Amino acid sequence: MGILTTILFINIIEMTNASAQDTALQTFDSPEFKVNYPSSWEIAPTNSTFPYYGSDTIVVFKPVGETNPLNITYLSITSLRVGISIDETNLTVSRDSLDKIVEEEIAFLQDPASFYGDLNVEIRNNNSTTVGGLPAKELTYLIHGLGTFDKETIVIHEGKQYQFHFTTPVSNVSETLPAVQQIIKSFMFKT
Repeated sequence: MGILTTILFINIIEMTNASAQDTALQTFDSPEFKVNYPSSWEIAPTNSTFPYYGSDTIVVFKPVGETNPLNITYLSITSLRVGISIDETNLTVSRDSLDKIVEEEIAFLQDPASFYGDLNVEIRNNNSTTVGGLPAKELTYLIHGLGTFDKETIVIHEGKQYQFHFTTPVSNVSETLPAVQQIIKSFMFKT
């Protein structure tokens, strides 16, 4: 083999190994669910200086080595109790539906008095999907004031609302969205 052919062959092997590493999966296992994530992503530390963990956040995934808070990409999984609504006409109480939860989220994103009020939020999609074999809703939007693409996927299971929130700079969508879709697709409830 010539030197050029050898270098080309080594580069092909390195690209194949890198691709295999990207497809290698790790598992996050909680009492409520398990989810797989690619080895090119990691679990963000809970004591991180990034704004990853809220009081109801179970886990946050981010690309390995992500350290720039101005160029942040992450997927958080949060669990909340599903709200209840009172039907004034027949005085019955019911749990909020997926549609109502998403309607309220859209109203919040577009409320001029909310944090997002001056950030020019553009709702892109509001679709039905499934998560863990259950009906779910997927809301995607651009926050022009921050330059981010956001995707929220919401599913209800045993009285809890599980919310997947993905955010990334618009310039990183094609690079990071496929991994996030793979993570969400692998999500399975244990009960």
